[in-house]
Amino acid sequence: MAEHPSMDITAALGSDLLGKKIILGITGSVAAVKAPELARLLMRHGARVYPVMSRAATEIIHPHLMHWATGNEPVCKLTGAIEHIALAGDVEEMADLLLIAPATANTIGKIACGIDDTPVTTVATTALGVGIPVVIVPAMHECMYKHPLLKLNIEKLKEIGVILFEPTMIEGKAKIAPNEEILRCVRDILARKGALKGKRILITAGRTVEHIDPVRVITNNSSGKMGIALAESALNMGADVTLVYGKVSVELPSRAKLVKAETASKMKEVILNELKSTEYHAVIASAAVGDWVPSAPFKEKVSTWANESLTLELIPTPKIIDEIKKISPGVFLVAFRALYGLSKDQMIDDAFKRLKTASADIIAVNDVEGSDRGFESDTNELYVVDTDRRVVHIPLSSKREVASRIMEIVAERLNPKKKK
Repeated sequence: MAEHPSMDITAALGSDLLGKKIILGITGSVAAVKAPELARLLMRHGARVYPVMSRAATEIIHPHLMHWATGNEPVCKLTGAIEHIALAGDVEEMADLLLIAPATANTIGKIACGIDDTPVTTVATTALGVGIPVVIVPAMHECMYKHPLLKLNIEKLKEIGVILFEPTMIEGKAKIAPNEEILRCVRDILARKGALKGKRILITAGRTVEHIDPVRVITNNSSGKMGIALAESALNMGADVTLVYGKVSVELPSRAKLVKAETASKMKEVILNELKSTEYHAVIASAAVGDWVPSAPFKEKVSTWANESLTLELIPTPKIIDEIKKISPGVFLVAFRALYGLSKDQMIDDAFKRLKTASADIIAVNDVEGSDRGFESDTNELYVVDTDRRVVHIPLSSKREVASRIMEIVAERLNPKKKK
């Protein structure tokens, strides 16, 4: 029998997912309308996509649409053909990944509690039983996403290895992630599956604080989004990740070893102890460590009632990155540098000098002047400079995308291709 005509788009944009079998679970969120294009994007990168739909999903988009989009007839109910086993069981051609996008609160709760009363939840149970990677992409109203029991269910799923793709909060809704970002996550897991397997990577994230008195601090605006995106990408590629973090405004990846270090001195202590006790293959220093600390912090809260002015003497904080190669000369060191208001050439010149003084292997530099990049934003633009002064430009894109590009570079450097 001839292939379905829709298969003609396979690998039109790349072959990185060629030969991969992806089950696309679709549940009853209005975000189901994005499923056809998501399926076709995965196909354009080489994947074969097999749709599985809950009854509620079929009331939002018709199964015929998913049949057209993927070339495979969707599973909308389980029959004597035991579709869940054929797709996700321990069979010769089992799926490589189960992607549930969108995932409703109802479906997340059922999977977390082992309830199998829809094709999607039954396929999920089957996939988890045989160790197929499962990615859940939530979509719902923000008030539902904040439900305490939903949060508990999400944590339960994370504990057993389910990968949750955080939604974006817009207009009071937990919006499904953009298709391009979902593709990037899938590629991290499948196209580069195991690229960092067996590699131990230490990543720093967030901002440090330095106390003026017990209640006031000097800090910066870093949210930790970049460092945490790097950790998630490294985990998806199979690495064992230790995340040393300061103050952050986003959820931490539960699959990583987490160590909190809020001050520059504490972060230095934690990192150096980690490097002395464990052999790491790479250190990615993406935390925004403060540059200054009061020379003599006040032991009590300084009252404005008793003081018309306050003079502080600030001294430099320890330069953690300069100590890393002294402790672990063979580690692959990725430095980060945030600059303000410089031209591209000025940034690259500055970054290259800092790379040399830190003995780093690569350095990622960005300009935090714009509101759409750097601190607190969801997007970033970086220039990655190596020891030969070669430059890779990562254009303005989501921090998840930027993180994935950086981890690609790290994986290539940690796994150099042997010359024939």
